[in-house]
Amino acid sequence: MSPTVVTNPSRRPRALAVIVLVVLFFGLPFLGWLATLLTDYLWFADLGQQQVFVTTWLSRLATGALFGVVAFSLLFVNARIARSMAPRTVVTSVPDAMPDQFEEIVSQLRGSVGPIVDRVVLWVSVGLAVFLGAAMSVNWDVFRLALAAAPFGITDPQFGRDIGFFVFTLPALRAIADWATIILILTAVFTAVVHLVDGAIQPWARLKGFAPHVKAHLSVLLGLIVASKAFDYYLAIYELNFSPRGQVTGASYTDVNAQLPALRLLIAIAVVSAVALIVNIRFKGWRLPIIALGVWVGASLIAGSLYPNLVQQFRVAPTEASAEEPYIARNIESTRRAYNLDDVQSRPFPAAETLTADDVLANRSTLENVRLWDPSIAGQTYRQLQIIRTYYDFKDVDIDRYEVDDRMRQVLISARELDTSQLAEQAQTWLNQHLVYTHGYGLVASPSNEADTRGLPNFWVGDIPPDAIEEFEIEQPAIYFGEATDDYVVVNTGIAEFDFPVGEGRAETFYEGEAGVPVGAIGRRAAFALRFGAPQIIFSQYIESDSRVLFDRDIATRVAKLAPWLTVDGDAYPALIDGRIVWIVDAYTTSNRYPYSQYFRGVNYVRNSVKITVDAYDGTTTLWGFDPDDPILQTWRSIFPDLVTEESEIPDAVRRHFRYPEDLFSLQAEVYKTYHMTDPRDFYNKEDAWELPGERDGVPMQPYYVLMQLPGEPAEAFQMIQPFTPRNRDNMIGWMSVNCDPVDYGKRVVYTFPQGRVILGPEQVAARINQDDIIAPQLTLWSQRGSQVIFGNMLVVPLEDAVVYVQPLYLQAEQTAIPELVRVLVVYADKVEMARDLEAALLAVFGERPAAEPGEPGEPGLPADAARAQELYLQALDAQRAGDWAEYGRLLEELGSVLQELAGPALPDAPVDDVPEE
Repeated sequence: MSPTVVTNPSRRPRALAVIVLVVLFFGLPFLGWLATLLTDYLWFADLGQQQVFVTTWLSRLATGALFGVVAFSLLFVNARIARSMAPRTVVTSVPDAMPDQFEEIVSQLRGSVGPIVDRVVLWVSVGLAVFLGAAMSVNWDVFRLALAAAPFGITDPQFGRDIGFFVFTLPALRAIADWATIILILTAVFTAVVHLVDGAIQPWARLKGFAPHVKAHLSVLLGLIVASKAFDYYLAIYELNFSPRGQVTGASYTDVNAQLPALRLLIAIAVVSAVALIVNIRFKGWRLPIIALGVWVGASLIAGSLYPNLVQQFRVAPTEASAEEPYIARNIESTRRAYNLDDVQSRPFPAAETLTADDVLANRSTLENVRLWDPSIAGQTYRQLQIIRTYYDFKDVDIDRYEVDDRMRQVLISARELDTSQLAEQAQTWLNQHLVYTHGYGLVASPSNEADTRGLPNFWVGDIPPDAIEEFEIEQPAIYFGEATDDYVVVNTGIAEFDFPVGEGRAETFYEGEAGVPVGAIGRRAAFALRFGAPQIIFSQYIESDSRVLFDRDIATRVAKLAPWLTVDGDAYPALIDGRIVWIVDAYTTSNRYPYSQYFRGVNYVRNSVKITVDAYDGTTTLWGFDPDDPILQTWRSIFPDLVTEESEIPDAVRRHFRYPEDLFSLQAEVYKTYHMTDPRDFYNKEDAWELPGERDGVPMQPYYVLMQLPGEPAEAFQMIQPFTPRNRDNMIGWMSVNCDPVDYGKRVVYTFPQGRVILGPEQVAARINQDDIIAPQLTLWSQRGSQVIFGNMLVVPLEDAVVYVQPLYLQAEQTAIPELVRVLVVYADKVEMARDLEAALLAVFGERPAAEPGEPGEPGLPADAARAQELYLQALDAQRAGDWAEYGRLLEELGSVLQELAGPALPDAPVDDVPEE
């Protein structure tokens, strides 16, 4: 009778549960990664750029595989060598305290664990190789750049190597050198552990505990480690071009005359030490390598550190200006070239005070485009007047120029994008957020210098559906791709999409574009469900065979996936081109490896090499090569030949809306503050260093766009301007302008003021406005009437040979968030005036008023009793000091009446806030 086997019935379900948990723990993340990989490929294919995806992944895999194979070879081969030379018996001097059976026990253990050790060696080698290969795979772009490097055609001033060697080749060599040191150290440690396990190393015997073959094996590995250090010193020689030791970035006097010879000496010593370690195979003991390594360490401390420090302290510091002069000159030249400042023109500007009313009238075309609406202020007004529904939003307001009535006009423009997080809480369902509410709608645009009778923007295009003047008619107002489209949507489904609100109802639509990844098949549904964590994609009955998924729709993500090697500008802006809304964004090629160039914002080389357009409806994304001479762009184009389109193919309608990017211009202005000085002595002493207005207070004045004819230029142009002040002073020293129009795009001119005169700077002008006897009381009155007085950005406007300061003034009622443009402040020479529009304020500076247009009410002239206002103001102060509050109140009321007359037609007690109902 066979015995009865009793089993635990709970074991099998428990084991099954463990298996399921393990599969879920490791399987789901893998499936999620696989789904993301597949859908990313489909996304690239939808854009016609699957070549970018394939090239990137093949390069990544090839890099990882190459370094992984090398790592495995070094680890496993050396471990197998160690195993093959393992002693069969251990002959050692065992301490008296050890049992007599020690050798027998060890031999038995070694025989039983030998196969286990072999398996451990194999899998540890595989694991470390995979880890080290994966770590290097992220540097695939570094190696591809090195292999495809385009020359700069310029040599560095210290070593005579092409700049491309430092930008492309040196980073790859540095990555290899660092990795080689790590893998060699790991190999030596791993090999030593194997020898230890095999008994070939007996720690209790100290240096005598190394078997002869172990000493030979480890000597070779240590020699290779030291040799890798010699290679490290070799690369460090070229990296002196980025040394921060001196006054500026780049090899300084000490680097060239002390550090460079020291590195060459250390290379020789490291090579000798490596040879000594290898030669030591034929000698007993460790004396020879220990002496060599001691000499190497000593030389590293003395020659590599102590000697250069002594040279810096006792040779350079006492005569630093003269010692560093040639190296500062190198830095100035390289920095200006790296930031593309070597072709900046400099022109003197008299900043005269001879402007007349006739000059003002002669420059009406320029004055018509002086910006009076700040984008940030206009954004508040746009949100209050044009948001229409709470689920729409304007991310920001941008500045561009358009031809209207045969004249070029500066325009504020913003796209009305969808924000589904602002839907009513009960409406925030998966269906609404991903299938119904799929897109924003339309643009809002207004001239930058006009306001209606209520002080609000004069909209050239607005409302839903868009109500526009002829030049701003929109054929396709739907916005599926933009700055805020950061979620996926499914189009062409069985349910209609919300298009735009109509009264209490809504208009509906179906997407007619070609963009999107088909999602009808069950496999693709599952992939997208895993990617987005949305099982509804699998089970929704609205998703049909021809449905498509639009994802990664925001511009920043879109460009970063297509070209991660580009640095994308932070301000994409919409343009209306041939009736379609097209986003334009600038992108830069950058480097931090340009020899002798100073670092700013983490880089020391930048070019605006690429302009990018994204169609707001169908997502068509085009990268336009805008600087074909840029070697970094040339190199990337050789890696991805079909990604960047030739500059010659840019349509004129698109090119007309290109702007010089503000991020780049502000960076160049930051560099130019110091690097306008080209004489090394002046540069060292910082005798003529500049700064931005307001920089010392932590709020530097930002550059701004203008549409005007600048001094010395043949015609009106769309420009960007950045004023400068001397360091630690508030007066203005000059300004830089850059042309944004196609003909002279990128032309930069710096206008410098006379050194012998003080030209008021923006902060000084602001102080004068606040202290003006006429304006200050008026501002106080407005504030006391429940309104907030908001000063707009102060603009420096060149007019003929003079400089005029213009600052818009807004009022905002406490109960609303609608700023209204009510006055324009003008400061010229010693005069400060405030009026309802810019021309009136300018003419008031000269005691004149513009003639009224036929049928239009003219701006009244200045009252003859203007001095009466000052008299009343002083009397009110006397009454206040005397404590006569009744008299003070009476005088203040009379003063308010006089000021209202001086400023023009009376304002209401509070700004108008009759906002049109939604």
